[in-house]
Amino acid sequence: MNRQYVHLSSDLDTAMRVGKRHDSKPVIFEVQARQMHKDGVVFYHSGNDGTWMCEAVNPKYIKLL
Repeated sequence: MNRQYVHLSSDLDTAMRVGKRHDSKPVIFEVQARQMHKDGVVFYHSGNDGTWMCEAVNPKYIKLL
């Protein structure tokens, strides 16, 4: 895709709402963002809709819901 950052939501409802902007049945992943942060990953907050962004997510932090 043409995105510069990975967009993350702080809760499932927000993830579904934002995901449905692009697809009626979005695929939602659980990301261990707290651990990513502890491991030094930098996050940016979007003031628009409560999403967080980072440059990449290593697969070791991802769980399919």
